[in-house]
Amino acid sequence: MNPPTHPPFFAVAEASREALADRLRRAGQRATPQRLVILGALRPGEHLSADEVFARVEPLLPGVNRSTVYRTLELFRDLGLVSETDLGAGVRQFEPLDGRHHHLVCHFCGARIELDDALVAPLREAIQARYGFAAGIDHLALFGRCAACERGAEGAGGADPAGGSR
Repeated sequence: MNPPTHPPFFAVAEASREALADRLRRAGQRATPQRLVILGALRPGEHLSADEVFARVEPLLPGVNRSTVYRTLELFRDLGLVSETDLGAGVRQFEPLDGRHHHLVCHFCGARIELDDALVAPLREAIQARYGFAAGIDHLALFGRCAACERGAEGAGGADPAGGSR
C-alpha cells in the first residue's frame, strides 16, 4: 500500500502556510485546511473570479464544492483579508488585501493602470470629515478613457471608439 499523499498546497514552505494561518487567526478565524487552501490560491497582483479560485482549489481539495469557495471568499472579504472588485467585466474578482491599491480601467480598450493610494486618501478623509463615515476604500476601480484612447478620440473628431460622441 502506498503512503498517503498530501495535496500540492501542503508542499509549500512551512513558513508560507504558517503566515496564512496567522492571518486567519488574527482575523479571529480557525485555520482550517479548506480556508488555508482557498486563501493560498490567491496571489497579490492577480484578480481572480470565484470560479477561477475554485478551479485552483478543486484539484487540491477534491471534495470541495463551489458554494464553499464562494462563501469563504465572501467571509474573507468581510474580514478584510481579500478585496472584491468588479473591474468592468461584470464579474466579481478577488485579490489578497495586503495594502490599498486602486485601478483606472479604460472602458474602450480594457487597459488597467495602477492608481496610487495617495490620490485616494484625501477622498477617504473628506468623506470622514463631511459625513462621519469611515469609507473602506481599499481597492477602488475608476472607469473612463485611457490616454491612448483619448488621443484616438481627439484624432477622430471627438467621436469615441464605441461610436458615440463626447
